Amino acid sequence: MSLSIVLTVCVGIVFSFAMRNFSGEYFKKELNGNGRFDTLDGLRGLAAILVAIHHSFFFYWYAKHGEWSINYIGGGRLQVLVDYLGKGSVSIFFMITSFLFWGKILCRVDTIDWREFYIKRFFRIVPLYIVVVLFSIFYVMLTVKTPFDIYPYIRVSFYWLTFDFFGTPNINGFPLSKSIVAGVFWSLSYEWMFYFLIPAFSVFAVSKKSSMFIVCMMLAILAFIYGVNIEIGLWPQIHVLCFIIGAACAHIYKFYPGFIKKLKSPVFSVIAVAALGVCIYLFDTPYSHVPTILIGIAFMIISSGNSILGFLKTRSMKILGTISYSVYLLHGIIYTVLFSPMIKSGVSFQVAIAITIPAILALSTASYLFIERKFMLKERLTTERNLVNSL
Repeated sequence: MSLSIVLTVCVGIVFSFAMRNFSGEYFKKELNGNGRFDTLDGLRGLAAILVAIHHSFFFYWYAKHGEWSINYIGGGRLQVLVDYLGKGSVSIFFMITSFLFWGKILCRVDTIDWREFYIKRFFRIVPLYIVVVLFSIFYVMLTVKTPFDIYPYIRVSFYWLTFDFFGTPNINGFPLSKSIVAGVFWSLSYEWMFYFLIPAFSVFAVSKKSSMFIVCMMLAILAFIYGVNIEIGLWPQIHVLCFIIGAACAHIYKFYPGFIKKLKSPVFSVIAVAALGVCIYLFDTPYSHVPTILIGIAFMIISSGNSILGFLKTRSMKILGTISYSVYLLHGIIYTVLFSPMIKSGVSFQVAIAITIPAILALSTASYLFIERKFMLKERLTTERNLVNSL
């Protein structure tokens, strides 16, 4: 199993790098952009492919035994590593979201147009999400061997279209239906909660002192909840902590440029990798306070512009970052329709993953080009039209 884990990670990284040769020409605009946060694009792409790799081990056991688990790995550091590939990457997603949007608030020169903000978020997130939900429902329609009744599908569609705010119940009796999408919708509910709350928090982000105050206040509230053992689950606490860490990193990036400059040195590249290594070596789960802080230290270094010795600024990582949302939403579908049938038919894990990872990247590339980018263009046209109408 240790060999399978190593090979799976290697396959994911190798094919991610191979993307630049096959799809680079389609991403000329994205590759030519010189954003301030190229390292975060690479980090986002790496996190997305690691989540996909993480779920391959769940799908393997689910295809073999009908159980959604990685306990068959046998515990120890190997199982911890697989756990970190997914959960640690989701923590990084939350930090990136908070860093970017809190940073935009701190850099604003006038009042933020929240209507435009939500229009952009809608066109960026919702179209592909709807496509994935509809595919999942149609997949069940085609595979469930029961008399067709439209009502169960209509009822469950409401739940599945609400970003997991009300759960993702099984579709017409299809067992563990959320496995079709690798159960990733839950993280989108946290993203939307952040989007809904950020206008209220933005009122305080008018200066260095007020920004620091709101970040410290959120940390103090979280510490109080933990200290007095208020009945809020550990996982929600950790996810909120990730958003706070992202905002704190944005504050440091904005107001302490001298410190940020120092973080770009190769020495801090080693420190970032070491912080992640300490997490895996000393802590059994990434969803705990100390590991999250260690991941946050690594994130702060990378968000400063440190590319980890150039790795995160490669063309391959930038392309992977561009299609990361599609990778995140679509990898479960590819595992469902391609990987799982191969495992059930007796194909080895290594061969199945070597076929599946390229399929995930290919579908995600097409999804970005023909769905995501199309609607991002539509969003720009909509906001421009609204601007003209407001003049």
